[in-house]
Amino acid sequence: MTINNISDKEFGEIVDQLDKRIIKALETEIPLILNPYQKIAEDLNIDRAELLTRLQKLKERKILKRISAILHHRDSGYQANGMFVCHFSKQKIEEVGKEISELETVSHCYQRRTYQNWPYNFYAMMHGKNKDELETKIEQLVEKYEIEDYQVLYSTEELKKTSMKYFGSNFDN
Repeated sequence: MTINNISDKEFGEIVDQLDKRIIKALETEIPLILNPYQKIAEDLNIDRAELLTRLQKLKERKILKRISAILHHRDSGYQANGMFVCHFSKQKIEEVGKEISELETVSHCYQRRTYQNWPYNFYAMMHGKNKDELETKIEQLVEKYEIEDYQVLYSTEELKKTSMKYFGSNFDN
């Protein structure tokens, strides 16, 4: 969950206590159940429709940018992880990037600026159950898109994977 850059004073003026409670509820792990928004609404003592309406309004007002999951890939059986980097032409990057982003082995992609000593403008975080599986997936990707110059930056350690916290433990409901 991301809240746009808003000062504390501005924030206090544009959201009410229920909005703050909703944001605080989303700072924690979302329940892994069929309808997590129903459970969150029940915990807040409101109905699901009101929760969804308020989330939509927070998004429309650009207070809430997104709600997203954090993949703890090592806990889910994916032991090999690498950032695949290469260069695509401006004409090709959007179409190919969309295709690659939809691959099961890819969790996220980025387009970045290039630099004199770093010519890569496309980044895709790829995951495999082991290094052999990951390298096979990379070879398939390279062959399909006829990529000649690429690198794989393998993850060696997970340093940070936490959600943003906007309200401290002393937050007044």
